[in-house]
Amino acid sequence: TEQEDRRPLLGYAMVWTAATLFAVNGTVAKVVLESGISSLELTQVRSTGAALGFALVLLVTAPRKLRVGRRELPFLVVFGITGVAFVQWLYFVSIHRLPIGIALLIEYLAPLVVALYVRVVVGRPVRRRIWAALALALAGLALVVEVWSEGLVLDGLGLAAALAAAVAYAAYILMAERGVTRRDPVSLSCYGFLFAALFWLLVQPL
Repeated sequence: TEQEDRRPLLGYAMVWTAATLFAVNGTVAKVVLESGISSLELTQVRSTGAALGFALVLLVTAPRKLRVGRRELPFLVVFGITGVAFVQWLYFVSIHRLPIGIALLIEYLAPLVVALYVRVVVGRPVRRRIWAALALALAGLALVVEVWSEGLVLDGLGLAAALAAAVAYAAYILMAERGVTRRDPVSLSCYGFLFAALFWLLVQPL
């Protein structure tokens, strides 16, 4: 059953690993962006490379997981464009124009957006400890980036991109939660990156 399949320790390990990789990604991406490549180009390269990598893994290990039904296709297209393409592009724009810490502080408003969506739109109660955890996490990030520092100048376009990234990231979280009830995480990621890559190919041919 679903309850028996839950492995919280493995889940926590994955979260910590993902957070570490996300932090490394931000630093590496900042260096790459400062070398002259545009945010859109970097997003396109990343989406295309990830799609090819996931597809190769699935073709070798479990090709049947690449099957897609007609009813599922629209969801995967929207997930790839909104949840993957825009999240990455807006994130790269924001860290290119803002200090990484500030950009992440704003983008990490996404869990708060998700909690508000669940409470206000869906109408489901959200536990008090969730609100407390969100407040502590955002306060901790604010302390780390020292938002009170003198001389801190923020770029308007960077701020707008970071806020939009937070909304897109929240949409990604909500859509991914729905997506993994229908297919495995690897194939969901594969199609997310695939449709993101195809979207950017239309916007800017290679």
